[in-house]
Formats: sequence, structure tokens, C-alpha cells
Amino acid sequence: MEWDAAYAIGQSAVDGDHQRLFQLFNQFSAAIAAGETRESANRFLRELADYSAYHFRREEGLMHAIGYPDFAKHKKMHDTFADFVRRQSDSDARDLEDVQFLQSYVEMWLCGHILVMDKWFGEWLEGRAGKSGAAEPIS
Repeated sequence: MEWDAAYAIGQSAVDGDHQRLFQLFNQFSAAIAAGETRESANRFLRELADYSAYHFRREEGLMHAIGYPDFAKHKKMHDTFADFVRRQSDSDARDLEDVQFLQSYVEMWLCGHILVMDKWFGEWLEGRAGKSGAAEPIS
């Protein structure tokens, strides 16, 4: 997966987090291509669980603090993904088919979530900034 401007939502901290998630995914994909399935999957799941939890807390904190109207729906999607990652982490199965499923699922989820749900959030932020005349500082 390559990061490009289509994934940017216009909020630098969130965009930076998304770029880091892409990096983790690409490291995982490179390890799979090198034949490192079980070890790379376990390492990726730990890193993905940790970093996505950090990112979700940041993004949800921002949404909650500024009154994002679709917060509950967005959080539910985060929770569902976190639960998937946790269940995968608890699984001992790590054959090539399992790892390829994990790779496909995470790629589809990340791209889809960013391009739809996070883009909606970015558009809402942009509209909110336009109404107030200035963008709010967000970290």
C-alpha cells in the first residue's frame, strides 16, 4: 500500500498516524514476501494492536472533544477492528492462508476506513473550520 494525498484528511496528527499504519502494513507485506509468515504475523499483530489502539484513542479523543456527530458510529468501527486484531492475536493458526487472509483484511479495512469514515471526519472538520473562519488547532 502506498500512501498518497487521497488518504489525507487534512489533520496532520491523524494523517501521520495513518502513514505509520501503512508503514507497519508494508513491513508485514515485505516479510510475507520473504517467506516469514508465522513470526511476521505475530510481530505485525502486536505492533498493529499497540499502534492502532494509540491512534484510535487520539482520533476518538479529538472527535469527542469537538462534538463530531458520527462519533459513536466511528468508534464502533474502531472497536470492531480492534476486536478482530485481538482475536487474530489469540489464534495459534499461522499458515500461509491465514496470513494472507490477515494481510487482505487489514489492507481492505485500513484503506476503506480511511477513504470513507476518516474522510467524512476530515470533511466535517473542514466545514467546521470554514464556518468559524479558522481551523482549530488539533494535536
